[in-house]
Amino acid sequence: MSTGIEGLDEVLGGGVLSPSTTFIAGTPGTGRTTLGMQSLCAAAKKGEKVLYVAISSKPEALIRQILSRFSFFEENINIRTFNVSSVERDPLTMLVELGNIVSSLKPDRILIDPVTPIGFGFPEAERRRFMYSLNAALNEWNAVVCFTGTLEPDAVKSNVISDIVDNIIYISQDLDPHITRRYIELMKVSGMSSVQGKHTFEIGTDGISVYPKDIAQADYSINASAERISIGTPMLDEMLGGGLFKGSSNLIAGSTGTGKTVLGLNFIMEGAKKGEPGIIINFDETPEELFLHASNFGWDLKGMYKNGSLKIIHTLPSSLDPNKHMMQIQKAIQETKAKRMFLDAVEGFDYVLADPIERKQHISALSRMFRNEGVTSLLTCLTTESKERSKICDIQITSVADTVIMLQQSLISSVLQKSLSIIKMRGSDHEKGPARYEINSNGFVIENLMRE
Repeated sequence: MSTGIEGLDEVLGGGVLSPSTTFIAGTPGTGRTTLGMQSLCAAAKKGEKVLYVAISSKPEALIRQILSRFSFFEENINIRTFNVSSVERDPLTMLVELGNIVSSLKPDRILIDPVTPIGFGFPEAERRRFMYSLNAALNEWNAVVCFTGTLEPDAVKSNVISDIVDNIIYISQDLDPHITRRYIELMKVSGMSSVQGKHTFEIGTDGISVYPKDIAQADYSINASAERISIGTPMLDEMLGGGLFKGSSNLIAGSTGTGKTVLGLNFIMEGAKKGEPGIIINFDETPEELFLHASNFGWDLKGMYKNGSLKIIHTLPSSLDPNKHMMQIQKAIQETKAKRMFLDAVEGFDYVLADPIERKQHISALSRMFRNEGVTSLLTCLTTESKERSKICDIQITSVADTVIMLQQSLISSVLQKSLSIIKMRGSDHEKGPARYEINSNGFVIENLMRE
């Protein structure tokens, strides 16, 4: 059964089983009630009979008023309230009343929010016995039941409710000084092929959107292609043995001012000449700044953008959610039927993926997704001025790339000279020596090979 929440079904491996029980746990303010209520309302919209059981000191009218602020709220849901102080002292009476309500309504889905205060004043042994009594009742209800609860992660594992539910969803948040990041993870799942790890989510007036972690990394079913495509510079194609492999991920490494962005735009424009839609992903330049930059070389990037043959995904590093970003890219590829991708530059991930291994895994997942979607990608990476060819191994993501092209510049006789070297090309022979190039009004132009 679908949860009705974007991305959550994918994390759960397709949805929740029916009947089943799910515990949504977390600390205050993380969005437990929103998650449960959004799923309940989505089911109500599809014609299912639903019941919301509120353990609260607030009256039903006030609860409806609070929930109505969300666009997903359905007025026709059944709401029953139980006073929180009463259920703490006398949970058995509440269980009997709730059983009568369920027998009368016969709901398809039930949300009990929250379950943790029930029997709170009881000794632990008695509370455990009550929870097992609740579990027996759940089996008779034959419904999709969700509980919410306020617990720390370690407390979830030791709580009796973990023994009786089929699924445990834990949600949390990091209150960074600049941005609040929210996470959702599965602590327990029964009978489904779920996606493990810490997934991110957002809460807005439309509710919750979940962004699964590295959605493409598990799919290795699509093999590499032997077909070649032009990078947009004839002599560089020749150095590459005929161009880049279709569906490959390729890295351009170089210091500031070596022309990485120009070569990437050249690659996108070459695709436009052949009717191949493209996508540019960047973190620094806005679309308007990019249009101006391209116009200096006579490239109508703005025209491509307006006619839909080009999509630009511009995100500030400080507001980047890597999982959401990946979903946006995949959606853009499918909408535009893109064949070429230019990502400028991978350092944009440094702000949110500080761990080098995590950053490399994310870029690897992106590259795999590009291949799965039939997209040839060009990524740029910044190096320091002193980075020599022998030190290219210091760039950790070189192992992810199928091809690595190194751009360098040096001051010779008061003239700044630029040179290009192909460091590696997976599955193909390539030019071993460097080539001299320049950036002029025609874009990225290779002048000659620097052979002895």
